[in-house]
Amino acid sequence: MHVTAGHLRGRKVPVPNVQGLRPTPSKVRQALFNILCDIEGWQMLDLFAGSGLMSIEGISRNIKQATSIEQNKLAIRNMHTIKQQFNTDAWRILPGTLPQALVHVRDSFFDLVFADPPYDKGIAACIPGWLDQYNIRCHYLVIEEASRASPDWPDNWQLEQSRRYGESNLHFLVPVDPSSAENP
Repeated sequence: MHVTAGHLRGRKVPVPNVQGLRPTPSKVRQALFNILCDIEGWQMLDLFAGSGLMSIEGISRNIKQATSIEQNKLAIRNMHTIKQQFNTDAWRILPGTLPQALVHVRDSFFDLVFADPPYDKGIAACIPGWLDQYNIRCHYLVIEEASRASPDWPDNWQLEQSRRYGESNLHFLVPVDPSSAENP
């Protein structure tokens, strides 16, 4: 896999051989960041980070800070290796199982929360509630899920759009309460 844009464009990102790991395809990564447009200076939270590829894409496009949460030890070691190879201080890598690991970012604000949970497990629909539970505020919550799935989102989150890319959908959600999307 390669970084698709920004100052790290073309750099190869090694992907560990971990069962169930599905790095987001380049077409989907490009589409996501094209939809969001100018993300320079943003704070990003990457849930179910896997290879860390989405965080690296954000860093390459000049986000201020990416925070990745992942439970697989091999994937975490791989992310630390990438961080060192790419010589970036803009990446915070947190080990842990979701939702419990969100305690490390409790009461935080992120411009973008991206989540790529295991497909077809019903996890996607839980993520907005997890953010609420840990008082994590954001402008955008983007969840990648299987295109065949139809998650039911909580009433306090509004689905702005869903985009299909082959077997994947990107669901763009925003909090209904505008104060939930403000950086204190």
